[in-house]
Amino acid sequence: MTDSAPRLRRIAGVSELRAVSDTVRLAVLSILFDHPQDSFSVRDLAERTGVPVTLMHYHLKILRTENLVGVVVRRTAQNRRERQYQARYAALRWDFPAAGDPGV
Repeated sequence: MTDSAPRLRRIAGVSELRAVSDTVRLAVLSILFDHPQDSFSVRDLAERTGVPVTLMHYHLKILRTENLVGVVVRRTAQNRRERQYQARYAALRWDFPAAGDPGV
């Protein structure tokens, strides 16, 4: 996350809420929020959460689709390109609708 990135993201839609309603994706966001200046590879996040790398790709795709994480391309020691992920926001917020609101 860069210094110019917004600090708070308000969850407004069902698709965004669905994206953060999974325990693995919440764990990924928690890791990224706790280390805002760092970026993590798929393998790093898979090891930290205890899920297979292939499953981590799936979860990161969902978070990217909702613009909750961003991709940074880094060079490895072997001069290979590696995608790494950072949080786009410092925090998320969802306001429960009031009981009297239409649609509740």
